[in-house]
Amino acid sequence: MTRKILLNPGPATTTQNVKDALVVEDICPRETEFGNLMHEISDGLLEIGQGRKDYNVALFGASGTGAMEATLTSAIGKEDKVLILTNGAYGIRMTQICKNYGINYGTLFEYGDYTEPLKVKEALTSNSYTHLAFIHHETSTGMMDPVEELVALCRELQVVSIVDAMSTFGAYPYNLTELGVDYIFSSSNKCIHGMAGLSFVLFHNNRKEELKANGRSYYFDVYKQWENLQMKSQLRFTPPVQICYSFMAAIEETLEEGVEKRWERYKANWQILYDGLLDLGFKPLLPLDQESKILLALRLDGKEGFDFDHFHDYLYERNITIYPGVMPEKATFRVAIIGDLYPEDMHRVMEEMTGYFNS
Repeated sequence: MTRKILLNPGPATTTQNVKDALVVEDICPRETEFGNLMHEISDGLLEIGQGRKDYNVALFGASGTGAMEATLTSAIGKEDKVLILTNGAYGIRMTQICKNYGINYGTLFEYGDYTEPLKVKEALTSNSYTHLAFIHHETSTGMMDPVEELVALCRELQVVSIVDAMSTFGAYPYNLTELGVDYIFSSSNKCIHGMAGLSFVLFHNNRKEELKANGRSYYFDVYKQWENLQMKSQLRFTPPVQICYSFMAAIEETLEEGVEKRWERYKANWQILYDGLLDLGFKPLLPLDQESKILLALRLDGKEGFDFDHFHDYLYERNITIYPGVMPEKATFRVAIIGDLYPEDMHRVMEEMTGYFNS
């Protein structure tokens, strides 16, 4: 099987072991054996996030947006109001979910703005907000928001924190117990390096009662999904069976490598691409101190005559995938280092890109 270098922000390049784990004997997901697997996945996620003492896991057969919808519709009550930080595409997606469900919300920041905690504090204290929701790493821009400062601010003001950790959980070294976040969610196919199809919500022990009272969705009900697994060792609805086995293999690999070591690998990979692409004349979208070290967005202005589609196709023929930009009014493309990727992969990417421009 040809190894692909995926520089899109998930689904990611996976190990052969994770691929092989998809091939399992057929099993009914109502069997005890499979229920045990669901508990093992939950325990593994809590270990990755260092939150086994204080947190719980709700698993959903869904993409990451399913976890986002589940959290927003389960955590926020009818009398509540959430402040959403809309400095990228996924913060904006949160507003679209809230609008569809009639959830009361306000917004702060424009697309591409850096999150300034003082402005967040001012907004939270000058309005009747009960919740704050934001994206830790915005893959539309490559920006990393200051999660520790924002969650600490929520604790100070007694505001419930909701963190989208879609493209950080499994690589960024969280200690959830120390962080004290109320809700944090992600999916199987990002930094844990599993296959797409399973998403998860981690919630603090002290949020159970509000979850029980607030659920607005039939399928995406965090409390009922969690409770059903505890009571019956089953998910409420049919899970993606093979994906679950594969995800367990990816969790085991994550724990074996260690999140701290994975984070260092990510940063080293990112630096190779950053230096190489700047040498080729590309300019980054963000200043260096705002970069996530997980994804890099490059501006296309100043690259006269550059055809992204032709560049993409040239690399794709060589088993390398890059990703178009989504930022309005600014032409960009993106490269991410999520997945089973190493410095030698990044050096090969730069050799192929350099060859493109020298041909």
